[in-house]
Amino acid sequence: MKKNRNFFAEAKKNFTSKQVIIAFIATMSLLILFRIGASVTMPGVVIIDNSGEQTNSIFDILDLLGGGGASQLSFLSAGISPYITAQIIIQLLTSDLIKPLSNLSKSGEKGKRKVEMITRLLTVPFALAQAFAILSLALSSGQIGILTEGVLVESISDLSPSDTTKYLFAMLAGTMISLFVADIITKRGVGNGVTLIILSGILASFYTNFASVYFSFIPTGIQPGEELTLGIFFFICYVLLFVMLLIAAIFINSSVRKIPIQQTGASLTKDINELAYLPIKINPSGVIPIIFASSLLSIPATIATFIDPTSQQAINDLIGLESPLGLTIYFILILMFSFFYSFIQINPEEISKQFLKSGKYIPGVKAGMQTEKYISRILLRINFIGAPALGLIAIIPYIVSMTTGIPSGIAIGGTGIIIIVSASIDFWQSMCSLQSNSYYVNTRRKIENHSDENNKTKPKYFW
Repeated sequence: MKKNRNFFAEAKKNFTSKQVIIAFIATMSLLILFRIGASVTMPGVVIIDNSGEQTNSIFDILDLLGGGGASQLSFLSAGISPYITAQIIIQLLTSDLIKPLSNLSKSGEKGKRKVEMITRLLTVPFALAQAFAILSLALSSGQIGILTEGVLVESISDLSPSDTTKYLFAMLAGTMISLFVADIITKRGVGNGVTLIILSGILASFYTNFASVYFSFIPTGIQPGEELTLGIFFFICYVLLFVMLLIAAIFINSSVRKIPIQQTGASLTKDINELAYLPIKINPSGVIPIIFASSLLSIPATIATFIDPTSQQAINDLIGLESPLGLTIYFILILMFSFFYSFIQINPEEISKQFLKSGKYIPGVKAGMQTEKYISRILLRINFIGAPALGLIAIIPYIVSMTTGIPSGIAIGGTGIIIIVSASIDFWQSMCSLQSNSYYVNTRRKIENHSDENNKTKPKYFW
């Protein structure tokens, strides 16, 4: 009960703070505008079949990372995904693979701004390549066509070069707009703009996906009997599995390993519970490994659209999430990015340096190199638990899809569940942080104003 009271107390504080309310309204308004843009198809696009039962898992990934615009072939189809791909490559290159880039990333705020500019420039070619892949996959799916000169085109090879260029640059503009919206949310709103845009696409398809799963188990017009009972039973099992995965994702994202910290010169205490601590989550990387793994898995299909468009289905059959090989690659990529990105999020070397500067230390561990090794060792041990758990949550729904025959395009996958949980927790923590910051600023202003008023009333003497 105490936790519930604390939660409602925090919620009351958050929604009574003027700064938080303004930021919240601004964030929601931008996300609503993005959803409107993602649901409006480009001129000439015709939706042939809107059942949502996509059979191409690579297209599903692109739709997920794009924020849900690919299924409608809107100008926001590519969404934020090309920026994520560019970010992966730049982060890999800055990890001592290319020395000038690595030095630039370590040279303070000015260097980070230059790295960010390089990332955005690299986003442009990726956006064009991904736009071409989305256009090709959407047309080949048989669910979307383009009406040009009175003829319904269902293959990218039948589109004229001018029409293809028009659609590609429209989607490139959509990526830049998505990036602009994400930046405004991150800097002026609440939470991380990139994850919130992806989250908005998942939540927008929530009801449709559950309804599609329901009708796949219980078809319209089915007569009461054994088949109906089995259908209801399987749907209840599906909902229970979804709830279990949701709880598991919340547990993984909320669990913390506490490293006790002692301040030099402070009175020593025998009770470890009274010490301050450095919190390290079981899943330090959050949703990033899932997004990065999904983005990398879509690259082969994107490349294939330029080399041989007819090989798209073969690639999907080979490394798609409906195939054992594709699921294995997806799981391994999640593991790799979990280990890699956790050391970016929690840099043991930087933490060790900060401890030395501030006079902090871990009881029983020498300052400097020993502290760095100790934190690295704990981070590795945590990842041996968190990374496989994250990967299993991500692939279980696809395994269920393979065994039950539910199309993966309508199933709420573990990828979506993890993004929902991670983005929601991050959003709430950002709101609490913004509220605390605004409270501190307002209190400081009141003290300064009160001090100024007292100084005005007091007589000033020259001696």
